[in-house]
Amino acid sequence: MKKIILLGSMAFLTLSCGSDDDDNTVTNNTDPTQQTAILPVKMTVDGESMKINYDGTKITNITSTSNSGNKIVFEYNGDVITAIKSYEGNILQSAMEYTYANNLLTIAANKEYASNGISIQASVTNEYTHVNANQIKVKRTIFGGSPQPVMNTTYNYSNGNMTSSSGSGTLTSNGVTTNYSESSNYTYTDKNYAFKNVKGFDKLVHTGDSTDGMSYLFSNIKNNISSYSQTTTWTSTSSTGNSFNGYKYTTTFNTGGYPIAETRKSVNANGVPDSSQPEVYSYEYNH
Repeated sequence: MKKIILLGSMAFLTLSCGSDDDDNTVTNNTDPTQQTAILPVKMTVDGESMKINYDGTKITNITSTSNSGNKIVFEYNGDVITAIKSYEGNILQSAMEYTYANNLLTIAANKEYASNGISIQASVTNEYTHVNANQIKVKRTIFGGSPQPVMNTTYNYSNGNMTSSSGSGTLTSNGVTTNYSESSNYTYTDKNYAFKNVKGFDKLVHTGDSTDGMSYLFSNIKNNISSYSQTTTWTSTSSTGNSFNGYKYTTTFNTGGYPIAETRKSVNANGVPDSSQPEVYSYEYNH
């Protein structure tokens, strides 16, 4: 389950929010095969198989078929998701907690737990200001570990997908002030996102952070991602530097336009794949 939980690095998480007005008609509250909406019912991540369970079109949990203690549990209040909690061996590893106002996401708190599943060892809090349908401003504060800057970022949308983001922040530590800036870009196919019809996902977030596989899978995008890149730079009186994260996605779709097999491969700033192994995903649906 390591590929789909919030992992150790909490640096420069970039989250976003949007809306989706799809009508997820419910015809049966227990059997996803009786739903009119297309729903993924099984997924495999790097060889680990997981069953996806529902109450109507509300997702209740994703559980490993080989170890029921490895699972992701979803909590709802009405039609909105209030928390997503990841467990390994029935021990809480991470939680994403959401707060809403006027049916819009206002706060998203990502919490990473210590090995006891009780103590919080790091967290990221994101505060959202919805400017309009195509732009959201985010204040991101990171707690735990090394000092991190408070980042103020703007997310830009088109056709229901986040297309770019840019932000900046300043950190003073041991008398040295460092200025940070970051920018991200996304491209999409014209095909569907696997979880497009799951109730509540239209209010969730997408993050380009390479360690946050949970937000990558459970987010408010409409179409399947084809590429992602993020560049971060920093400047101080003592140093200047930059870092780059990028991915290219290769996807096979079924006749309905939903992904059935996908690889996510790291690339450098020139788009050339690196030597790391790609992440491999596959999906099965109720129809």
